[in-house]
Amino acid sequence: MNFFVKRYSSGTRENPLWLIVLAGLMTNLMLFFMILYVFNTQSESSAKTLFMQSFEKEKSETQKEKNANGIIQKFNEQEAAKNLEEELAKAGLKNAAEVQITEKQIKINVAAPVLFTSGKAGLNPGSAGILGALAKVLTRLPNDIIIEGHTDNVPIRSGDYATNWELSSARSTAVADFLSGNFAIQNNRIICAAYGEYRPVASNATAKGRAQNRRIEIIVSRK
Repeated sequence: MNFFVKRYSSGTRENPLWLIVLAGLMTNLMLFFMILYVFNTQSESSAKTLFMQSFEKEKSETQKEKNANGIIQKFNEQEAAKNLEEELAKAGLKNAAEVQITEKQIKINVAAPVLFTSGKAGLNPGSAGILGALAKVLTRLPNDIIIEGHTDNVPIRSGDYATNWELSSARSTAVADFLSGNFAIQNNRIICAAYGEYRPVASNATAKGRAQNRRIEIIVSRK
């Protein structure tokens, strides 16, 4: 008799772990069956309406959050375009690059002679200043970056490259390597493109036009 009293009488010991788990399981089952009961006591149309209202509310909240994030992103991009111009001015390079912003992109147009020697794809020592000023802002954005190389239509007669296309490709790659290697801009954000002489912005019939066509365009895609 004393054995059974000791075995089943309440004491000061804590409940065993299995009892806590069982209690949690029973609570969840009770909630589940209560939900089933609520749906069962209503008509099918009412239950469907209740479910759709809940679904639409969740969808609406998700859309609101998405719209808010989109507005913040656009604001950050506009601020970035403004900061790019400010950083260039601070570095004394205001006239070295042109910054344009549209609905779809932020475009930075850098004259090729600022970065490269004629016919070469190795960056000039002074190019670190302008690329560094740009990178200071580009690292703040998660957007993809397209680096485009462009040339005039004057054929290459000497040097390391057989065509303007090859030269523009090497130049865009050199800029990409510099940005990713020195400023921790992730490689998976960068796209290199080469257009050679085939996308001029001015006439190649004049020296001024050819100078405008020799350029690097750094394009930030707006999400």
